[in-house]
Amino acid sequence: MRGWIRIAVPGLLMAAAPAAAETVRVEGIFAAGAREVSLLPTIGVDPFDGEVGEQLSAAIERRLARLGEDGVPHAAIVAPSLRPDGLLSGRAGVAAEEFGYIETREKCAEKKDDKCVRRVKFRVDCVRRTVTLRADLRVVRHRDGRVVYAEPTSRSDTDSWCEDGGFATGVDSRVHAMVESIAQEVRLDLAPHRERYTIRIREERDGLTVDLADRFREAVRLTKHDQAAACAAFAAIGEAAPDHGPTLFNRALCAEADGRYAEARDLYTRARVFAPGAGGEVSKGLGRVAALAAGEEDVRRIAAL
Repeated sequence: MRGWIRIAVPGLLMAAAPAAAETVRVEGIFAAGAREVSLLPTIGVDPFDGEVGEQLSAAIERRLARLGEDGVPHAAIVAPSLRPDGLLSGRAGVAAEEFGYIETREKCAEKKDDKCVRRVKFRVDCVRRTVTLRADLRVVRHRDGRVVYAEPTSRSDTDSWCEDGGFATGVDSRVHAMVESIAQEVRLDLAPHRERYTIRIREERDGLTVDLADRFREAVRLTKHDQAAACAAFAAIGEAAPDHGPTLFNRALCAEADGRYAEARDLYTRARVFAPGAGGEVSKGLGRVAALAAGEEDVRRIAAL
């Protein structure tokens, strides 16, 4: 059901650039992972079945209750008894498995002049435990009974300990962390959200004339304190050297920051050809501007409901 690349809240999917790095700062609204659900006027959350169903549904409700704190329009969250346009239901269960295994250690068996001259190996018993949370969630649209969101998801966590060291961590705390992680995932699926992030620019000057290379270096320097001037400089360089890959990438990033998503898409697409070394970052950029353009469109549609 998810059609968009998810960008993590600072501190998740996207690593923040170093404070002194040459970056472009961006703010925008990303579309929900399940756009069809996000465009419903009202959404409700039924209590979930399963061992941790109630815990998960409550965690999702807590996040949905905070919708709008970032100023982004969203569906109204109502009680299931009010027959919302979309009703989220599901079940969530937990399984814990433990396996015994052996690890080998060494210890000094004989010393001479405070130095170990003979070592022996011995074995210790250990335990490895894996806790897995699985949830099957769906949203049914009230007017026609159609399932508009169906999302099986899971989280798994493994730890181990031995008789000579380590200790077993509590299952409850690990389950709680997994529940909160899934709840955040669902929140991003059901409603658009605003993000602020920074992306590092490309700094390669190969292929530019000496004059353009100097102007490019100055534009890079400007990103630290005058982003608008830096972007204007990259645009001017692009007019003189339209096929310079790093300049194309930086212009795309500036267009993304300015909300010109169609232009950003076109520039990223050209950068893929002329800056092959930036292929991974170009793909990420194309994913972001697609989600940002969709988010912009969806916000207008939600506000009109």
